[in-house]
Amino acid sequence: MNGAEAANANDYKLIKTTFDYAPIREGASRNANRFTHLKSGISLYSNKQTKDFYKVDLGLNKPYWIEKIYIKEKGAAPEYKTSKVSKIKFYEDRKNYLVKINTKTKTPYMVYQNDASKYGSLKFQLYNVDIDNRDLKVKFKDGGKFNYSVKNAANNSEILTVNFRNNKPIFGYDVENKKGLFGGSLVLKIKKPLDINNKKPLNNIKIALDAGHGGKESGAVSGGFYEKDINLQITNELNAVLKDRGAKTILTRKKDIDTGLYKRVDKARNKNADIFISIHQNSLPNPKNWAKKHGSGVYYYNENAKVLAQSVQKNLVRQTGFRDDGVFNASFAVIRSSDPVSILVECGYIIHPYERKKLTDPKFQKIVAKAIADGVEEYLIKTGL
Repeated sequence: MNGAEAANANDYKLIKTTFDYAPIREGASRNANRFTHLKSGISLYSNKQTKDFYKVDLGLNKPYWIEKIYIKEKGAAPEYKTSKVSKIKFYEDRKNYLVKINTKTKTPYMVYQNDASKYGSLKFQLYNVDIDNRDLKVKFKDGGKFNYSVKNAANNSEILTVNFRNNKPIFGYDVENKKGLFGGSLVLKIKKPLDINNKKPLNNIKIALDAGHGGKESGAVSGGFYEKDINLQITNELNAVLKDRGAKTILTRKKDIDTGLYKRVDKARNKNADIFISIHQNSLPNPKNWAKKHGSGVYYYNENAKVLAQSVQKNLVRQTGFRDDGVFNASFAVIRSSDPVSILVECGYIIHPYERKKLTDPKFQKIVAKAIADGVEEYLIKTGL
């Protein structure tokens, strides 16, 4: 396999991502579905662009797009628009299962979660690669949890697929882009199951608590109350409950200050949080509709957070008496990270007169905090067995 044909090489530009969490979309629009998110430094090839987007070729018989704000042009594409994979190593350390893929150029990838919240299954695909099985070095030191396969892509490159299977849910995973003397590597890290004490499930679990909004970002406003203030009050109550039960907590903000969305996530990740919980109060574009839609709701983005979202929602509805507004899959910036396990909690609707009265009551805020903590405990017991 020698890579993509050179005939159209001059039609392509080499572009590289300059931003972590850069989204590849299924259309040239910010409203188009997200296909995957890439770390900074990933090489892509484009032969078409709009005012705001580059079209990128992943060899999947379908056009994908990336917004120009996440990209830097690097000039004409090389003759062969692939990266040679020279070595794959499957291994584990004390905290993670790992796949290290040595490539000269960092290429785009996708992680399919395959209901990772229940069965501990992941599929990692690496696109635009060139693999010669005669030269490829493969090392297995993983106890049989990984396997891999290679297939031809639509653009004369190849797709490397790595499958991971474990008998326990996946608590977190990430892709790291590492530089090396002769190119570098991409490393898929899958966090090993947490050691859960069923009698004290929160003991030594690291939980990042994010009081939504803050500073100039007031959030929703209703009845003279600011969402940012309620968020911080409930977060402080939750912090006290979790610490009392043995958890180690990280607060993304302790005061009424501006805090960037990705700074919140980075703080949690830098402290090696196991769980990330963002606290919010809900609203509607038209506040007059408060009688039709209200109650508690929980949002998740990655599949490995679904069970946590469901557990927290069940406890919130049961203990607050609020309407069950639902559990939703949504692409919010603070919950896109696959490590830590991340959810966003809409405790209630600030625009709803009854719910606003309850949510601003310090005694009720303690009920909300206890319900969330109980939901986390239930999740840990359920997934730690």
